[in-house]
Amino acid sequence: MTNEVKAIILCNNPIAIPAIREFLFFNKVAAFIIPRKNREMTELLTEMTAGTDAKIITVDRKDVNPVTIAAIEEHGATVGLVMTFPYILSPALLAKPAKGFVNFHYGLLPQCRGPHPIFWHIRNNDTEAGITIHRMDEGVDTGPVIQQLKVPVTLADTYGILQSKLAFEGAKAAANLLKILSYGSIIPAVPQDETKAAYYAKPQAGDVTIQFSTMTAETIIRMVNACNPWNKAAAANIGNWRVGVTAAEFKDMAATPDTPPGTIIHLNANDGCCVQTIDSKVLLLSVIYLQEGFFPGWKLADFGIKQGELIS
Repeated sequence: MTNEVKAIILCNNPIAIPAIREFLFFNKVAAFIIPRKNREMTELLTEMTAGTDAKIITVDRKDVNPVTIAAIEEHGATVGLVMTFPYILSPALLAKPAKGFVNFHYGLLPQCRGPHPIFWHIRNNDTEAGITIHRMDEGVDTGPVIQQLKVPVTLADTYGILQSKLAFEGAKAAANLLKILSYGSIIPAVPQDETKAAYYAKPQAGDVTIQFSTMTAETIIRMVNACNPWNKAAAANIGNWRVGVTAAEFKDMAATPDTPPGTIIHLNANDGCCVQTIDSKVLLLSVIYLQEGFFPGWKLADFGIKQGELIS
């Protein structure tokens, strides 16, 4: 015997779209709760829900709990699904649906808790990331795990690429979750291993700033990738001038002996912007970001930067 499933979905990011489609396809969505300021998601979901019974409700931080409780009661939602939602849910709201609330965390738990797991999986040189579906409690990403799907993280993965990978894994996870919700009154879940738990806050300026004096070439590439396109670029300093690095890669070129890390060893249209690293590698800064826009790295020469200058 199947159980009626009607989800109220709280979301704030297009990464949730593939997972949402799974529930919409089977007409299992009662309503969406979207931050009032997020016009992009409101427009996307308005198009996706045309011809369905799913309602779109907008909220802010102050009214999210009473409005969502009222929506659950009015539309008969039996489960709450949270997909990258920025507001804190009250205990009363978490307890309101018959099957509680389930969170789609686009990172591995418990080792990557917090609001920006995609950034941190890349920034921390992790070899794998994933999506974790877990029951919500009053903690932050602490509830028992229902399922977890993993994907490898390669040196070529930018924030945007990894986000796309996890979005499609989210669709698989949603399909599995729908089956679990439809058959049986209890959602099986396993407690998280707190000995492996780590929480990462929203990245600060220091987390997105390249330090050529201490970072290896691969670490710099990972940081740059972690910022692309989420932060447009990783920051770097040339004297008193702050620039952004949007794309960096290894350059098949010999390092220059006795040259300080961060030294620009080539800066021209043929070789590009080549910088030596602390581990005697050469990085090609292929795309830079300035207030004036995005440019090939060698275009730094047009702004007065010269070969031999130091990027710190």
